[in-house]
Amino acid sequence: MTTRRVKSPAKASPVRRPARRHSAGDGHHTALVLQGGAALGAYEAGVLQALLESGRRIDIVTGCSIGALMAAIVVGSRGDPLATLRDMWQRFAMPVNPFLPNLFASSLPMPGSGNVYRPNPVWLTMPTLATHMYENAPLAAALQQWVDFDRLNASSVEVIVTAVEVKGGHLEEFSNHRDGLTAGHIVASASLPPVFPATAIDGGEYWDGGLIASTPLRPAINAIEKHNQVKRAPLWELVVVDLFTPIDRAPRDFTDVLQRAFELVFFGKFQHDLKLFQWMNDQLDLMIEVDRALPKSSPVRRHPAYMKLSRHRRVDKLTIIRTENPQSLGGPADFSREALERRMKLGYEEAKKALDT
Repeated sequence: MTTRRVKSPAKASPVRRPARRHSAGDGHHTALVLQGGAALGAYEAGVLQALLESGRRIDIVTGCSIGALMAAIVVGSRGDPLATLRDMWQRFAMPVNPFLPNLFASSLPMPGSGNVYRPNPVWLTMPTLATHMYENAPLAAALQQWVDFDRLNASSVEVIVTAVEVKGGHLEEFSNHRDGLTAGHIVASASLPPVFPATAIDGGEYWDGGLIASTPLRPAINAIEKHNQVKRAPLWELVVVDLFTPIDRAPRDFTDVLQRAFELVFFGKFQHDLKLFQWMNDQLDLMIEVDRALPKSSPVRRHPAYMKLSRHRRVDKLTIIRTENPQSLGGPADFSREALERRMKLGYEEAKKALDT
């Protein structure tokens, strides 16, 4: 677990025990970023429990892949969101198949296991002609059970999910505050090939957003700026759950290589996004000082680049929640019930520490 801070314009109130309750009423606004990460997303479910208990009012949630599913549930759940999240992960859990290698033993569903997967008949009979392994209709049906989309789209909390348009290769953002969200948008964000087929939306075909950016950090920052243009907030906190874990040894066999390659492709980009974010915040700090020192009549204030930069809103506090014990997370393909429960417990405990500071 790592908590990073950037300077706030106002001095923070002393921390008390139990944790101070945050709300929009005291000027504290929160944007939450939920990564994709397959089975590792159970850690995020634990973080969400701690975040909701912290009393923070969440104004923005961005999610990708498994993070998109949880974003929709947290804001638009038909019942208690934490109970719905637990039901979701129970339905994702898979019994260990003793007849498969370790990597696949807890990542391929057994017949009759009652989860949200339904095998693609073409994949079972003619795998070389199949474009996907499992149908996405059961997941879409489960989302309708978990999420009240009318409630989601009417919420004051903005939810943004991302997906990749297959033909053009561009990353698309879908928001409940723009054109509204449906189960199709959420499924599209989680349509990881070749596990699931592409999801059709308005004539386009979409795959998992994590293929380009598993951490929807930029949509969250852009949303903060848009919200701030409507009403300027004294303090914006950005909470990011980072599921990337370093390893203590190089891959030793084929399955190790596959797993590590998946992790690097989906999680490694956040490290670069974070450097860009920190650089941008530094530039905005400089902009604030320049603005104070610059005479009101200076022609520099009319320069297009100056005017554009002055419209940006810095993030006052960045909280990154990641595990202190990477080996305890395990691999993203491990959907065994024991692993999911362990991750949820770990995410809750470590988020409590991070959010109480």
